[in-house]
Amino acid sequence: MRRKIANILSEISSILNRAGFTVYTVLSDYCVQVVAKKNDTRLLLRAVINVDNEKKEVAENLGSLAAVFSATPLIISNRYQIGSIEDGIIHERFNINVINLNTFKDSVLYGRYPIAYAKRGGMYFKINGQKLRKLRMERRLSLGELAAMLGVSRKTIYEYENSDMGATLRTALRMREIFDEDVTMEINIFDLKHDVEIIDKSPSGNIAKQLHNKLKKIGCKTIGLNSAPIDVHAKDLEVSFLTDEGLDNEALNIKIEDAVNIGKILEIDPVLVTKRGGGNFNITAISIDEVKKIESKRELEQKLKLN
Repeated sequence: MRRKIANILSEISSILNRAGFTVYTVLSDYCVQVVAKKNDTRLLLRAVINVDNEKKEVAENLGSLAAVFSATPLIISNRYQIGSIEDGIIHERFNINVINLNTFKDSVLYGRYPIAYAKRGGMYFKINGQKLRKLRMERRLSLGELAAMLGVSRKTIYEYENSDMGATLRTALRMREIFDEDVTMEINIFDLKHDVEIIDKSPSGNIAKQLHNKLKKIGCKTIGLNSAPIDVHAKDLEVSFLTDEGLDNEALNIKIEDAVNIGKILEIDPVLVTKRGGGNFNITAISIDEVKKIESKRELEQKLKLN
């Protein structure tokens, strides 16, 4: 299983490199396995063999991490419980979009994006709202008249034209009959940001909890994260904090390497909060005891030399 995952991750990295992305494959076992960036596109990727085996907590952690850094989260998988994930189709697992490796390759290298997404109840196609409205106006059809022709509500037509609703295959084909043109459009996977309200959770680990509480107390906009290369992110400071709790030197060095390399791609400053004090770390470091003494956000910025 691990070898299969490693092979998929290697293929994902190769595809991204060929497309000109800056890529980092995460060393530790976190919710994210590949971080990539090209221009304004940020991707947080995870590969699994059977997507139905993916745990809710892991998917939610990936979504939270992506939302914090305005990135697109994707799960790459070729199978679900009852069969293969089809080429050109987007599936979903706990609100994270899922595509197979072929679809990922076509999207990244050739700009051939998925054409439909699978939801409970069937397959749905994204409607080009501007084109639909233009064709409807050219034929002088009201919302109600087109709705009657398609067998849907007037509100549904309005939502099609505002790209807020996907159409079934039957409806998409009927539109093509009426207008003698295809009004569906590809779904750009790079535009699928995780636009959800970020719920501030308490991070795991005693040091991370103390840090999280202290940052909130001095007025930082703080997000706690779990199963991630960082434990706490201060959004207003654009600083990500990791802790050394429960880690031996080897594991800590790997965590630091992950945080530093991910920080370079996502353009954030990682800071190590340590219970050990001192140490020759390849990263800005501060002890939890020093953090506890800080009385203001400004004092923290000066301590970390952010300005």
